[in-house]
Amino acid sequence: MADSPPVLYIVGGGLSGISAAEVLSRGEGRPRKVVLLEARPRLGGRTSSYRESHDGQVHDTGQHLFMDAYVATRSLLKVLGTENRLTFLDPLSLYMMDRKEKLSFLELPLHNGQLGLLSGILMFPGLSFLSRLSMLKIARVLPERESSVDHMDARTFLRNNGQTAEAIDKFWELLIVSATNLPSDQVSASLLVSVLRESLFSAGGPKTLGYNTVPLSELIGDPAMKLLTRRGVDIRCRTPVSRFLVHQNRLTGMQIGKDTRMLGPDDHVIVTVPPWSFEELFPSTEMNNPMIQNIVRLSRPSPILSVHLWFQEPVAVPMMTGFSEHDMHWVFNRDYMMGRALPAILPDKKLADFSYSGPLGDFYPGRMLSCVVSGARESLEEDDDELIEKARKTVLRLSPGSPDKKLVFARVIRERFATPIFSPGQGMWRPLAHSFLDNLWIAGDMQDTGLPATMEGAVRAGFQAAFEVEKRLERRLREDRKYQPGRGEPS
Repeated sequence: MADSPPVLYIVGGGLSGISAAEVLSRGEGRPRKVVLLEARPRLGGRTSSYRESHDGQVHDTGQHLFMDAYVATRSLLKVLGTENRLTFLDPLSLYMMDRKEKLSFLELPLHNGQLGLLSGILMFPGLSFLSRLSMLKIARVLPERESSVDHMDARTFLRNNGQTAEAIDKFWELLIVSATNLPSDQVSASLLVSVLRESLFSAGGPKTLGYNTVPLSELIGDPAMKLLTRRGVDIRCRTPVSRFLVHQNRLTGMQIGKDTRMLGPDDHVIVTVPPWSFEELFPSTEMNNPMIQNIVRLSRPSPILSVHLWFQEPVAVPMMTGFSEHDMHWVFNRDYMMGRALPAILPDKKLADFSYSGPLGDFYPGRMLSCVVSGARESLEEDDDELIEKARKTVLRLSPGSPDKKLVFARVIRERFATPIFSPGQGMWRPLAHSFLDNLWIAGDMQDTGLPATMEGAVRAGFQAAFEVEKRLERRLREDRKYQPGRGEPS
């Protein structure tokens, strides 16, 4: 190899960039330098938190859920020392409310494997018996290759495979929009199949949901900064990359702020930016490249809307509740999830008489509640007061014994660029880890992991790109050793 060790640049300090840096910085005494460039003040990307002026506490911009099947994410958190800051539901249990304000309780006993899934669905009171039977059929019709249904949308796939309109509208739609941040008629069916295979219909039985008990900045960004700094990674926040320099089939330099950084012959770059930022990095001479054109097709973002509510007195609501056919998709009891102890609420006759099928003990006191809308394009431009009122009414529907609870503060957070839109046919557009340039590698949401733009997809993409770079470096090292003096000529 060249006299100077290779420099491995990672553009973007979100989950994918952190994952790539973790892989490339493993071990000691390796002949390389790892540089992580992030435009924002801190690592973490879209898994972000902020300090709220109302209560002085750190809150996540939006609520993220984890899955037991997120093996790559849990592996990363284990290295960061924060995996124990996740709590998983056992059994997997959720409250769900339909547009007629019927509240139903879904419980899937995890220790019974697929039998637990079957019994849980059959006993779910939120759907008719016919719809429940149709749901049991879906596992048998999942295709062997997800790509075989990439040409159709998820709603069409469900209809074509025996799902009733009621099952789609009252159950599948909420699952799909929560997992993919898109309505069922706009997202590729291949992503739904992938999600189902890793969650409800995994080989070992249904996988459970989990949530973080500390802000995401404490779960990911801050510990990643400490770990990577300790390993010698050169982390440069507030350092946006504005342009790549390209010559023939190589990346030869980067415009970083006002400076131009030229790359050595053995340097590599992993780019983890979202697809809407990818095109801007390249000179006009590269715009006709097929990979760039494909990524441009993924550049439309799907937003997420969160409305955080603070009540003067605690409100009794479940830890998390999903809403079908409704303006809001989820209500999360943030006080309970974060372990903030509040005084117990005395049983209320209105609440006790309310139509639900789970135990009353599942309603916990909370002053700080969060309402979330995924794929929120239609509601994104509504004014704050209207959105806050919709969120407040959603909470009161869930806790009818609390009509007099006073709302003292609210915060509306619009994540306009939350995730890419992976519509039918997206499998033809998403790139693999290796790009059209010899020393440029792709990670982040746009890499073809087979998953939606989830935390798990981002971590897997970062790992994959880093492993590919490792293989390239090792192959080059073996080739150079053949030419070292005293070793003879290569065969």
